[in-house]
Amino acid sequence: MKIFKRLSFWLPLLSILICLVNLSGEDDKNLLLFFTSPTLMWLNPWLTDLHYAMENERIWQLILYGIHFGTAILIGLVADLLLSRYRRKI
Repeated sequence: MKIFKRLSFWLPLLSILICLVNLSGEDDKNLLLFFTSPTLMWLNPWLTDLHYAMENERIWQLILYGIHFGTAILIGLVADLLLSRYRRKI
């Protein structure tokens, strides 16, 4: 099946697994979550201020997971597009 050969499938799946590890409490300092998402690292100062302003921890986690998952989808789609153009050229 072609879907298993696409990065736009594997990167979001990996993102979901990383979010589940974080949600289970194994990544209590959010290091794995932040180091695997360049967007979260870039937005870290803004997200820290947002975290201290929010009252509900779960909403903050959902924002982090949404950014992480969205970044994985975008990187996967761009990588698939670039790979398909490269393969077409060869």
